[in-house]
Amino acid sequence: MIKTGVSRRMIVEGLKNLGLKKGDDVLVHSALSSLGYVEDGPETVIEALLEVVGPEGTVMMPWPLGNCYLAKVFSERPDVVSSRHPTHAVSAWGARATFYIRNHLDSPTACGPETPYGRLIKSNGYILLLGVDQDRNTTLHAVEEMADLPYLSEKTVTFVDEKGEVRQKILKKFPGPHRNFIGLDKIFQKQGVMKITRIGSAWVRLLRAGKMAEVALNLLKENPATFLCDNPNCADCVWQKGRIKQARLKEESFILTAVSDQVVSDLEETLIILQGQGINHIELGRISGKLLTEMEPAQINQLRQKLLENKFSVSAISSGYNRWPITADCDPELSFFRQLLKLSQLFDCQHLVIFSFQMPPDQVKKFRDQVLKSLEKMVVLARDAHITLLLENEPNTYASSSRLCADVIESIGSLFLRLAFNPANFVRVGEKPFLGIPSHIRKMTGLLYINDATFSGCPQLPGRGNAEIKELISILRCRSFNGYFSLKPDLGAGKEKFNQAADSFWQLLETM
Repeated sequence: MIKTGVSRRMIVEGLKNLGLKKGDDVLVHSALSSLGYVEDGPETVIEALLEVVGPEGTVMMPWPLGNCYLAKVFSERPDVVSSRHPTHAVSAWGARATFYIRNHLDSPTACGPETPYGRLIKSNGYILLLGVDQDRNTTLHAVEEMADLPYLSEKTVTFVDEKGEVRQKILKKFPGPHRNFIGLDKIFQKQGVMKITRIGSAWVRLLRAGKMAEVALNLLKENPATFLCDNPNCADCVWQKGRIKQARLKEESFILTAVSDQVVSDLEETLIILQGQGINHIELGRISGKLLTEMEPAQINQLRQKLLENKFSVSAISSGYNRWPITADCDPELSFFRQLLKLSQLFDCQHLVIFSFQMPPDQVKKFRDQVLKSLEKMVVLARDAHITLLLENEPNTYASSSRLCADVIESIGSLFLRLAFNPANFVRVGEKPFLGIPSHIRKMTGLLYINDATFSGCPQLPGRGNAEIKELISILRCRSFNGYFSLKPDLGAGKEKFNQAADSFWQLLETM
């Protein structure tokens, strides 16, 4: 019994029906097996392609990426030339084969304007996806480079050149590990950039490279994360979105940070989550349930090394210092406070968050002088250590209201004492942090906590409560605030809750 399958004629007719013709230049990505049984194997497909474009056209295939048998057979033909690139080589046949592959290795990038992919875009040639989807569309990496996306990075590759010598090359703007190119398929079809048909059992797509690049660039202008997936557990795309957010933060005067114990208990996971939100600063509260002052020296050094390895800076140390009753025995000769200052210096941190003693509301006047005297001593020590103290407003402490915060900071009158402005805590004592607090108090702020709450005290996502957090962010940006915005949502630790709060912040920022 004679086995019948996909013939050369069927392939030729299918390609012509898509619009491919004599003189066209086409880059082919393929999976031979997707066609089903092909009479005489890969040579049939290759000869069909050469017949359709003719000697006045050009056929190209990426090689040696992947395990594409068709591309391998094509690259071994005596009339085919190759760019011999270590990561994104292309084999080519036809009238402009040499034009497309020339000097590919000399290009500083793998897929840029002076590579086969970039040249195909400029020539408005074709991309043929033969039994594969957009995930194999390498030319989209050239579009990423054209958009100068922040998540592109450098890659050092080692390869053997034509002389058999081992060489190294640094490739700039190298594409990352995961993309959602598949999500572009319907867009390309709707925009008229792509036609689709079936040859044998394979779905075959034909795209105009120049038009595709134009459509994709417009999408990236609206949203630089267009090519990335929305899976929150895809570490690659989460990290790359973080790079986009980092680039966005460079446009701002403030520094975005987060309180460590508001994320998760594990430090390594915390850093990954923060990087996914574009954050490379951290406010050290508790780490694995411990404050810095509760850690052994070896643990502290390990923490410091881990932060350095991951290129994190410490924005502040949240110590809990002075969060005790004013009537209790104070720190003898401020020895505990001196330890905190030394830890701040060890972590190259210039800010220390403190409190102002717990006390009954009706005894504020009684203990005012004692509070100011204690804080003045701390400010002098902090000044000598070049550390700025950030006084956080908190219910049931001396600095619970905006009036009392201003009283402390103005009375001491030092550049080394600023306000850690906690909007949710102002709401909890019945104040409106924007409309109800005098504007000069905002000017005392060195750190704004990004949190929210209702007047009943219930924590909310930023922008969903009564803390007027959007207005505070906006007005501080108007005066080029160069302090910290610190994510402290108080919704309970956990990756999902923290990311919800961080996403709320980003959504607020994008409306401004």
